[in-house]
Amino acid sequence: MKDLTGQLFGGNWTEKKLEILRKYLESYNIALKNQPFERVYIDAFAGTGYRQQRSHLYGNFAIFEEFKKDESEKFLKGSAKLALEVNPPFHKYIFIETDGEKIAELEKLKNEHPEKKIEIIQSDANEFIQSYCGKEDWANNRAVLFLDPFATEVEWLSIEAVAKTKCIDVWILFPLMAVNRLLAKDPQKVFSERLNSIFGTDEWFERFYNTRTLNDIFGKSEEIVFKACNYQGIAQFYNERLKAIFSGVAEKTKVFYNSRQSPLFQLFFAAGNPKGAPIAIRIAEHLLRSI
Repeated sequence: MKDLTGQLFGGNWTEKKLEILRKYLESYNIALKNQPFERVYIDAFAGTGYRQQRSHLYGNFAIFEEFKKDESEKFLKGSAKLALEVNPPFHKYIFIETDGEKIAELEKLKNEHPEKKIEIIQSDANEFIQSYCGKEDWANNRAVLFLDPFATEVEWLSIEAVAKTKCIDVWILFPLMAVNRLLAKDPQKVFSERLNSIFGTDEWFERFYNTRTLNDIFGKSEEIVFKACNYQGIAQFYNERLKAIFSGVAEKTKVFYNSRQSPLFQLFFAAGNPKGAPIAIRIAEHLLRSI
């Protein structure tokens, strides 16, 4: 199956996503191991450290039902556990989670790795990221951030805070299906506030909706507003938004599909540091193309 951005179909996409992340983290640490920076890995939606079947929906929106039942939510080694096993290691690991039970599981994971400097934060991910990015000493630190939300939790304010540091590389698993559902066919039913939060602008409306003038049999004109976008258009708009604030953004992305051939997520990469961006982009695009 062909797609301009590349795609994966079926139940193995979670493993592919984590393999891309693992290889990038290894390459990142090798590249910076002789540099005088403290290297930090940040997992903003860490869960338990392992992939588990998620049994809840995002708020009351039934439009996210696919994520509840998708076969991809098998019990798998997750990004937090994976990051701890990367060699060379990071100097510090920050795992962010809101759920108390998952925090307890992360504490167990921390106890399994007493040699590692692990900080577990029980907090809303957006609040923590925005605060952390604004107060950290970025003259002496570099970081990789993994944003793997359940649905549409990641706010553009958080993405902007990351970009402003010019020291954080970020992998974003963008909820393509969920955003498409928020962009309802009926413009009166669009989730405008949520979309403004995701994209950081209301310009998405002009991009994704068109107006057509219709004349009835009596010659009376009426303007009809209708949805005029597809998944590729949504992804392109988000990629353009990233390019406007980051030092570098990978042109290559990867779309992940479920067993019904419906696009669930699209994986984006953005580099923070202007000096390191070219090589970071080359590595990320190689992984997105080859895995």
